[in-house]
Amino acid sequence: MLLVDQNSCVGCGICVKVCPEGMAVEIKKGVAEILAEKVDCIKKAMLACPQKAIREIKDKLIIAIGTDDHQTIKANDHVGQSVFFQIFEYSEGILTFKETRENPKYKEDEERIHGNPGKAKATASVLNGVDVLVGKIMGPNIARLKNQFVCAIIRKSKITDAIDIIKENICAVIHEKNKKDGKEKSGIILK
Repeated sequence: MLLVDQNSCVGCGICVKVCPEGMAVEIKKGVAEILAEKVDCIKKAMLACPQKAIREIKDKLIIAIGTDDHQTIKANDHVGQSVFFQIFEYSEGILTFKETRENPKYKEDEERIHGNPGKAKATASVLNGVDVLVGKIMGPNIARLKNQFVCAIIRKSKITDAIDIIKENICAVIHEKNKKDGKEKSGIILK
């Protein structure tokens, strides 16, 4: 699937010059848009783009969204304290709901110590096979979790809104997931 990374496109229009029948720059947003699946033409535009903003996405991702009520993202605490994780699969521009996983209740002491390695391990255990962990707030365990997952913050409340935001920012998510050669992964904020 060919996509324009909205976080990289500067609206220069070079892609339109190379592939006028397949590309346009949306004047209101200043971002290139793929108009037609003219693959050969768009691949030429992809090579010409100085920002490398046109990307071919082949990755499939498993995404977990922390929630207490199946409708909103966990709002009043760290994502690791979510009662449930809703699991979605991303493929070819579509996010499909797969399952709900219950978060094991990690037994905390009365002081509720944040950043406890046991909490990180308990959260990670229920997220086996997940690539991306989404919440409104990440706790100190992000230092441990970001090596295993793309840790993404979305400030919207509704999970349906989060799904749209993930799809709009999938290039950034995949870029973070695929970091190699000692580049440290970071938590990312999706808007």
